[in-house]
Amino acid sequence: MMMKRRPFIQYVRQHFKMKLIISLSVIITVCSVVTGYVSYRINLNLFEGEISNQYLKTSEQTMEQIGYKLQDMYRITDFVFFHPYVEQIILNMEAEAKEQESAAYRNFMLERELAGILLPIKNETPHIKAVYITDLRGNNMYYSQSNLSVQPPFPEFYKQVEQGMVNPSAEIVWQRATLKNTSERIGESTYLVAARKLKSTTQQIVYGTIILVIDEAFFAESLEPLIADRATGAYLYDQYNRLLYSQEPPVKTDFQPELEEGEGTFIQQNSSEDYLSVTSVYEPRSFKLLSGVSLSEIKKKGRNVYKLALISGLISILLMAISVSVLGGKLLKPLQVLVKAMHRVREGNLQVAIPKASADEFGFLTDSFNRMVENIDTLIQEVYVSKLSEKEAELKALQAQLNPHFLHNALNTIYWKIILLYDDEETASLITSLSELLRYSLAPVSAPSTLQEELAQIRNYITIQEARYGSDLSVHIESDEELAGCRMQRLLLQPLVENVFVHGFRDKTGEKRLAIRACRQAGDLRIEIEDNGCGITTETVSRLLAKQALHMKGRERESIGIRNVIRRIFLVHGEPYGLEISALPQGTRVSLKLPVITDSEEGGEENGADSAGGG
Repeated sequence: MMMKRRPFIQYVRQHFKMKLIISLSVIITVCSVVTGYVSYRINLNLFEGEISNQYLKTSEQTMEQIGYKLQDMYRITDFVFFHPYVEQIILNMEAEAKEQESAAYRNFMLERELAGILLPIKNETPHIKAVYITDLRGNNMYYSQSNLSVQPPFPEFYKQVEQGMVNPSAEIVWQRATLKNTSERIGESTYLVAARKLKSTTQQIVYGTIILVIDEAFFAESLEPLIADRATGAYLYDQYNRLLYSQEPPVKTDFQPELEEGEGTFIQQNSSEDYLSVTSVYEPRSFKLLSGVSLSEIKKKGRNVYKLALISGLISILLMAISVSVLGGKLLKPLQVLVKAMHRVREGNLQVAIPKASADEFGFLTDSFNRMVENIDTLIQEVYVSKLSEKEAELKALQAQLNPHFLHNALNTIYWKIILLYDDEETASLITSLSELLRYSLAPVSAPSTLQEELAQIRNYITIQEARYGSDLSVHIESDEELAGCRMQRLLLQPLVENVFVHGFRDKTGEKRLAIRACRQAGDLRIEIEDNGCGITTETVSRLLAKQALHMKGRERESIGIRNVIRRIFLVHGEPYGLEISALPQGTRVSLKLPVITDSEEGGEENGADSAGGG
């Protein structure tokens, strides 16, 4: 088996057509699986959403019908609750008989009077099987029955109803009760019982209870449309979340949905399948209707869509394999010719030329291959000239590095000659300052420096400028001693001071003042360079401080100027450090904001300086 598999793998590796067939097969298979799954999920969500909306709407309509019936019961009991003579009759029936008065006859007459008052509610709805009015001890003071076969015993029945009334308010409390029924074969039936405490409208004192015995068909008629063709039943809960009535579908299941908080649709599961549960609430009485529908049929339809997508993918793979096998030989023939020519070039034959057979991408590859072979042959001949040019460029670079060092050494020689032969200390001092400036600038810009070294070079530069301007130039340099060893980048101050003489004092006549101050401010190093020159315009300040100035590129020796200073500070330190330019009433102030870095932090600053030097 392994021997058969290896030749097949080797054959696939060596033939592009087989790779193409396998690759396309994998692509089509993956696309079919993904497309099928996405279609399955989309259709499933659409089906679920549509059924959820329809079922929720049906549930809300059913709950609305049940709400009407609940309101009917309140309307019937309100008639008794608010009638001005019902309370008086009940209390009179409980009172002791007067002298020479028959209590039985009195109660008989009061019952007739009460029956006349309550006559309108006897035929209110056929579902009410009996109406009872009891006193506080459970004595049946009045009853009206439409079904004489239902005879609940009093006061036992009253005590049973009283136990289910968890809240002694004037609200109707609903219960289910199994009562004896002589007309039924099993001798009993289940009824709905609606009980409500009767309170005095004037004194708010409970004086009795009205009890309605209602047939279960009272709710069943409303629930029938909801459970038609559904997998689960319908369950009605009262205001205390007690199950009051349920109606099961023709085909029963082992699943009963659980009552969720709130209303709407919910997905619930049992051991085998998912169900869509719907909860509707009748807000005036806080009744809840819970029902559900199985999602198995919906998922079955979605799986059919998924299977159809997979079958379509398999058919597409078969058709693709046939098409590639038939057309691949013709389409890939130019590629096979190109591969053979590349094998000959690999063997060292650079005189290969492929005839152009088409104007498509393969024709482009053919022309490119022919030109590549020609270029390779030409480059082989020119490689020695290129090597010589590289060596010549390297020698020039070494020479460019030697010239500044030679100039520095020459200035030192001139200094000693002037001191020894001519005793001209002023000229010698200028040469010393120039030599020190040159020596300092010979070091790489990335080399670390200190504030003390930077100010020393500024003094050398000012020494040269004092020889030029004489007594017209007044310079004041002030720095805190504790900041002398503060680490900073090399050649940050010299371009700024040079700008003062090049631009600020260019057209300035009379006294020229320059002040340089270095101090610690809010934990940072602040260096100010202030002059009384010709000043600077707002447009020039905006142009120098524009953000695009931070990204200008150039050679390292061209890094003199304000823009280069801004860029170097930004690259090494970032925000909030940088440079500020302020126009004064007479002159300009340039302020540098830098971090205070001591010797203990030298390593971190050196790394940052290296980055600046590389920019």
